[in-house]
Amino acid sequence: MKRKLRNRGANIKVAVVTDPLYKRGGAEDHVRGILQAFPKAEIFTAYHDPKFTADYYPHVKVHHSFMQYLPGVRGVMHYVYFLLHPWAYQSFKFKGFDVVISISISFGKFAKPQNIPHVDICMSPPKFFWEKEGRTLKDKNKFTGFNKFMFGFYAFFMDTVLERIWQKWDKEAAQKCTRIAAISNVVKERIKKYYDIDADVIYPPVDTKPLQASKAINRKENWFLYSGRVETYKGVKLAIQACVKAGVPLKVVGKGDDLDAMQSLVQKLNAKGLVKFLGYVSDEEKFDLMSRAKALLFPVRHEDFGITPVEANASGTPVIAFREDGVLETISEENPKTGIFFDEYKVDALAKILKNFKSSDFLPDNCRKQANNFASEIFVYKLQNYVKDVLQKK
Repeated sequence: MKRKLRNRGANIKVAVVTDPLYKRGGAEDHVRGILQAFPKAEIFTAYHDPKFTADYYPHVKVHHSFMQYLPGVRGVMHYVYFLLHPWAYQSFKFKGFDVVISISISFGKFAKPQNIPHVDICMSPPKFFWEKEGRTLKDKNKFTGFNKFMFGFYAFFMDTVLERIWQKWDKEAAQKCTRIAAISNVVKERIKKYYDIDADVIYPPVDTKPLQASKAINRKENWFLYSGRVETYKGVKLAIQACVKAGVPLKVVGKGDDLDAMQSLVQKLNAKGLVKFLGYVSDEEKFDLMSRAKALLFPVRHEDFGITPVEANASGTPVIAFREDGVLETISEENPKTGIFFDEYKVDALAKILKNFKSSDFLPDNCRKQANNFASEIFVYKLQNYVKDVLQKK
């Protein structure tokens, strides 16, 4: 590699390959961190919402595949088109780029660069292929009409020889990458288990600065906060039931397919005065709520990393989480004490903690210091040097 590589990555031409882009989530924020590390980067994705990408990644060139023109690609035909993703990513050409960085929880790693290194940032090996317990796919009965038929078509491939063929393809795609960086140690373990690859670990970027703007406030109010998608697999039902049982107020931020069901649950429990649904809020509103909450409830299972708990800590707020997987790497129970875990995934176990919880047991500054271990600046520095090392060894 003759080109002089600078630490800040300004002269490194990076092709960022990512799963489809049409709404904000952890992977989409991850892409922003990569773009911050490599200002000349361009995005490659199977398909995207042009308005979303223009707003969220301004002044960045976005390449798409043939899937962009398929009817209903972001709607009812999604599950059928799922089978086309590997070919979509393999169709990209990366002439003029120094390196490909794919960030994937599904098929981004299937990109096939010629004569340049390929670094994959693995959010997790696809759970719909490898981990039934961690699958976030919904039950067929959650759908109606044509959507139910489409999901049934996709579900037909689960637990069959066809799924095992796809597992083989997925493993081969991972093994063709030059290097793989897991987003947490728990993901690193999955990569070793399913791909037989010794991955590195680079934690995702968390923009802690806006969250720490309210540092001087430190006002804790007598209610708990849930922030995230309102989906059964995210544990919001458990959070609601535990708060009602403990008789403590809960504010729920976010939307999702199970919002109506959770609102009905609150009515059934006669707890409308105790549990409030705030829907979607702006980042500024979310940060303000986090800074004032008694604690963030994070009752998620099989979490790969968990950005929301880090955001809560950055706001000076402790976290109550289930003792499992990625959150064990971000929340500390002692020295510094930034949260507390419950060990049984049951309403009674969480309710007991909520009844006895005291904000005064946690220092906001300790929470902020813990969150700074995952700041965007650290991610940028580590990724730049990681890619530099890969290129120097080419």
